[in-house]
This record gives sequence, structure tokens and C-alpha cells, in this order.
Amino acid sequence: MRKHLIAAGIAALTLIPTLASAQQTCEERRNNRVAGTVVGGVLGALAGSAIAGHGDRGTGAVIGGVGGAVIGNQVSKGSGDCEHAYGYYDSRGMWHANAVSRENASGYYDRNGNWVSGAPNGYYDNQNRWVAANTNSRAAGYYDSDGHWVPSSANGYYDANGELVSGAASGHYENGRWVAGPTRGHYMADGRWMEGQPMGHRDANGVWVADAQPGYYDSNGRWRAGQAVGYYDAQGRWISTASSAGAYGSAASYETRSNWRDAPQDVRGREAWLEERIQRAHDNGRLSRLETRNAMRTLNRIRMDERNYRRDGRLDRREEATLMARLDNLNAQVRYDRRD
Repeated sequence: MRKHLIAAGIAALTLIPTLASAQQTCEERRNNRVAGTVVGGVLGALAGSAIAGHGDRGTGAVIGGVGGAVIGNQVSKGSGDCEHAYGYYDSRGMWHANAVSRENASGYYDRNGNWVSGAPNGYYDNQNRWVAANTNSRAAGYYDSDGHWVPSSANGYYDANGELVSGAASGHYENGRWVAGPTRGHYMADGRWMEGQPMGHRDANGVWVADAQPGYYDSNGRWRAGQAVGYYDAQGRWISTASSAGAYGSAASYETRSNWRDAPQDVRGREAWLEERIQRAHDNGRLSRLETRNAMRTLNRIRMDERNYRRDGRLDRREEATLMARLDNLNAQVRYDRRD
């Protein structure tokens, strides 16, 4: 019987890392770590009692129990833990904030349960692929009034108590000036901010889904009318999350919003095409010198990031999608500048 207990204990201990690797949420990880500690303690006590002599079984059980609990606690904690997590994404890509101090936060869990160092800086597209945002880490998110860190891209999120906070944003533009800080509301078609009820709805699962906006403010604080899908980072920069940024096998979704017409389908081809368009608009007087300079500066930054991405000789799908989304934003801005 003793041999069976020892064998069962060893088998159960070997399962603890497997249970830990299956974690997907902070709550599950916390529960399994407690379970790992308890299981390790019990099995360690059994093993210590079995190995010790007849007169030392009590001492052996105590020593084995303590040692097993320590081992069970450590092997079940995984590569990260809740005490250092900003939060996690669930399988639907919704953000769940964690009550952790700013000093201790060092990473988060993605929608697949994998630990990622640093705060999330990007968003999940409509095909559930992660798209990195071209913004600095300080603009990636903000702290709400309860001290929960929230990604700027999360239009709605769950707080540490599991309550859905719908339509939250990292700030808003008022009279062309960015006002940072958690807020709820929506823009009217003329760019006026209306505090209160955000534009959106709950889906069949009760998850908050943001509606398309009637426009957005560009980096110069000017209102750009027209349907737009995206979010503002914590410094007021508009990040487009149009379906095109996530599903770039076909460029069709870009055509209407940015008028690519006969443009090439590859990144470098579109960069060259867009440069010609900018220069042509400047030459015929449809873009001012300042607008041309700003557009070329943005294009050169895109090209520089592309060269950095290609250091390994190629672009992966996420890198290509990110560059295409930025080119789309620039092309749309050039189009609006020409109309002005």
C-alpha cells in the first residue's frame, strides 16, 4: 500500500506543471497554485512518512509535507503570476483588469493564456490576431479611478470584481485639445464630444461592442469626418483598427476609405505610390508645403520601421498588417487634406 501511495504521489506531482501550463486567467492560476500547494503538501507528507523509519514517521511527514508544499507552490505558479499581472485577455479578446500596484505590474496574459512581459500595446483584430500599435509604452494604456490598468484599445473591460465597464476611453478631444483621463461618451458628426452614454451595444453574450465613429481627430487636433473604426492612445493619437488591418490577404477593405485605386498590393509598392501622390498633390497646389512636409515625415517613419522589421529578411503577417494600416491612415489623411 505504501509503494502505491508513493507512486501515486510522484505521478500527481508530475501533473502539477501540466495543470499550471493550462492556465488562462489570473483567477484560475491563483486557484491552481493553492491546489498545487495543498497537493504537494499532502503528497510530501505521505512520501516523508513512508520513507522515514518506524520511530520517525511523524517527523518525516512534517518535513515531507513542508517540502512538498514548497515544491507544489513553485511548480504551479507558471512563468508569471497574478501579483505581477496588469490583467489578462479572455478567449473573446476582452480585457480583465487586475488589482495590482504600479510598482509590481510587469506583464499580462494574452487570450491564449501565455505570459507576455510588459503592458499590452495593441489590439486583437476581427480574426483574433494580435496587432501591435505603433505607439510608445506610455501611451499604451491608463489607470482608471480604482487603480486598474486598462489598455487604450479596450473600449470596454472587466474590473477586478468582474463587473463590465462599458465604453471607457483613455481621454477625449475638446475644442481640438486632447484631455487625458478615463472618460465615457461619444462624438457627434461635427466632432463635438458628448459626455455620458458611449456609442455601442452589447452582443448576445453581453459583451460591449463599440460602434463605428462618425469621424476622428488627427494628430493636429483637426476633425476628420467620415466613418472610422479605431481608438485613441493615451496621448490622443488615433489608431485605426479597420478590418483591413487584421485581414490583409485582400486589400479590398482599404479601397473605399482611402481610395488606393490602382495602387500596388505590396507594402513597398504602396509606399512608392503614396510618395508620388503626395508630390503630385504638392506640385498642383492641392497640398500646402506644411501638409506635404508632415505627410512625407510620416511616410519616412513608416519606411524606417519597415526596414527595421525586415532585418531578418522578411515581414511576418502582423508586421505587414501594421504597416498597411499606417499607410491606409496616411493615404486617408492626404485625401482629406486635398479636400480642405
